[in-house]
Amino acid sequence: MEPSRSRVCICYLISTFLIGYFIYILVSSNLENSRKLGRLREEVDEIAHVVLHTAPGQGDTKHLNEIVDGILKKRLAGIWDDLYTMKKQLRLTECTGRTTAAAHTMTADGEGGALMAMPARVNYAAEELGAKVQDVNAEPLDGGNLVRSMLGLQYSANPPINMLKPGMEPGNCFAFKRAKAVVTIKLAQAIFVESFELEHLCRGNAPNNDTTSAPKEFEVYGITAASWKESKIGDFIYTNQHPPAQNYAVKSECKFLYMRFKFKSNHGHPEYTCIYRIAVYGRSQK
Repeated sequence: MEPSRSRVCICYLISTFLIGYFIYILVSSNLENSRKLGRLREEVDEIAHVVLHTAPGQGDTKHLNEIVDGILKKRLAGIWDDLYTMKKQLRLTECTGRTTAAAHTMTADGEGGALMAMPARVNYAAEELGAKVQDVNAEPLDGGNLVRSMLGLQYSANPPINMLKPGMEPGNCFAFKRAKAVVTIKLAQAIFVESFELEHLCRGNAPNNDTTSAPKEFEVYGITAASWKESKIGDFIYTNQHPPAQNYAVKSECKFLYMRFKFKSNHGHPEYTCIYRIAVYGRSQK
């Protein structure tokens, strides 16, 4: 009985220590966030005070709201950067050989550059930041019918929103028949796009090690908030010979609120294509 009691005591002590440590981490994180919010509140109050006393002709509510909104957007962008960096670090363990912190950078003609370190940045196509799938033109896997289309359930098995989520489990993708589809994504906010990322399953995580359902040739267009006119960004190729997360460097002269992806082929699967993840990076100001 004594050895059994000893094991129980040891397990109890270890559990108590782990719970205490977890509570300490939560409290520390909460205090740090409170300090940051306090500093943000002080800065906003100070700027509002300066505006009211130095620019009396512009101290109306609308003008102050514009100033405060601008400050908050800049501050929140920094907070999003920190949160996204933490998520990137946690996701490094999801897949052996998967490259997130270091992605293969591609050019507009689909040629790959040298493997380079990609700094963690805000993904403006993330659902958690407010991005959404604006429009989809693709043939559903189950063929669909009028009733399901009217209810918006034609893609319920593998919905398009999966492309904007971080999970990379097998089947957690947007799937459509054959290889052609047009997807329009509304970003969290209008940005100057600097790069985007397309990601498929690791070969080792795919059923039967088969990644032929990955997209291959595709076009990308940017659309501004003021107009639905397409501005072509380039033609690209996703290749199975490179890391699952492939980054494409681009240049945009104007802010795009929407990104349109036109998928034209896959890597040989005769029945369907799967789009696992799309990420878009850029800046709100040049």
